[in-house]
Amino acid sequence: MKPVLSQKTLGSVPGTVRVPGTRPTRPGMLHIGAGAFHRAHQAVYTDDTDWGITIAAPRSREVIDALAAQDGLYTVATLGPDGADLRVVGAIVDTLHIATETERALDLIASEDTHVVTLTITEKAYRDPEGVPGLLARGLARRAERSGAPLTILCCDNLPDNGETTRDAVEPLLDDAVRAWAAEHVAFPSSMVDRIVPASTRATYDRAAEALGLADAAAVEAEPFTQWVIEDRFAGPRPDWNATFTDDVAGWERLKLRTLNGVHSTFAYLGALAGVETISEALALPGARGFAERLIAEQIAPSFTPPDGRSTVAYGQEVLERFANPGIRHRCIQIAMDGSQKLPQRLFATIADLAAAGERIDHIALPLAAWIRFCAGRADDGAELPLDDPLAPVLRESLAAAGERPAARVEAILGIRQVVPEPVASNRELRLAATAWLSDLDRHGAAVTLEHL
Repeated sequence: MKPVLSQKTLGSVPGTVRVPGTRPTRPGMLHIGAGAFHRAHQAVYTDDTDWGITIAAPRSREVIDALAAQDGLYTVATLGPDGADLRVVGAIVDTLHIATETERALDLIASEDTHVVTLTITEKAYRDPEGVPGLLARGLARRAERSGAPLTILCCDNLPDNGETTRDAVEPLLDDAVRAWAAEHVAFPSSMVDRIVPASTRATYDRAAEALGLADAAAVEAEPFTQWVIEDRFAGPRPDWNATFTDDVAGWERLKLRTLNGVHSTFAYLGALAGVETISEALALPGARGFAERLIAEQIAPSFTPPDGRSTVAYGQEVLERFANPGIRHRCIQIAMDGSQKLPQRLFATIADLAAAGERIDHIALPLAAWIRFCAGRADDGAELPLDDPLAPVLRESLAAAGERPAARVEAILGIRQVVPEPVASNRELRLAATAWLSDLDRHGAAVTLEHL
């Protein structure tokens, strides 16, 4: 059995692996959400500064226990077509399990030493007032009682206007006095984050162990591309991140949500139906790349104006090259999770804007049809597909009540107002196109439908 990566064993790491220098002794920053994305994205940016992070897990403690045993150290493998480049990240200096250390979590939010709280808690968590929004509200109340220093709460989840979304989740939970204090002392800037980070597998841990000569139970992997665009509106100090600071994140958010995330979800559902495991394999299906290019150029690009100097079509081509990277095994089933929470931003907002502009809605109805078929729970070969979604019972019951007719199934899903806004649901062109695509998927399957587009 190999020794474990830790501060004590760090000196034995081979020179081919980048390791942290002098590590920070005090955090300054609290991050809520211990998933792989934070460790491969914001923590890496922070590792290049002199700030430290306390990483907090709301429920599961597997990751933070592994990090605690390793003194917060872990490896990030950057996977390109020619192999992997590894570095050890040392920005995490403390760990916290919110479910069993709630008081400590509240004290950290209230602490004078905490200047920034960042979040990667997934889209659905902002709708739970008993969860992280409630924790933040209680922590802000404690900070206000102490006449605390200004605090910045920075959302790093894939949501449009995610700073305002976070504020809207927290502010209603504050009393009048705390709300008045927060209006002057708390900032909720928006941000856009971008890096493909697959879930860690046994291969991830084995790669780290082979490169380090040490066991690393918190290792992660990611693609070479990384981007972070942040609204430059902080209430107090912030790390000197090598990010893009701007006065307007909205254009960057739309570019990423509609082009990268929208196409990602499209091929997650089509790939899962076709029985392939990863996004790169889905994009390699005959006809898939051509469909993706037409979807981006003819339906996504006309739906919005990108940031100055950016071309949606050119960005889309970059996205497709990133998706095709064989080193990144981003599983279709992983991307397909929580469709009811993701698709309003990734798909339905695009459809609404296309309809308002009088543009066609034919190609973009295929991902809708693929999601509807995916929700039924069977791949084209009959294999069972998991529906990991907070609205899974509603989706399944609606489809069961609709029967087998494609038109009825489309109407059933479009009628779920928690997911589909009225202007989209009532669009006749969308209903007809989605019904036609769903008929093709039922009859031929996803692979043949793509091949014969």
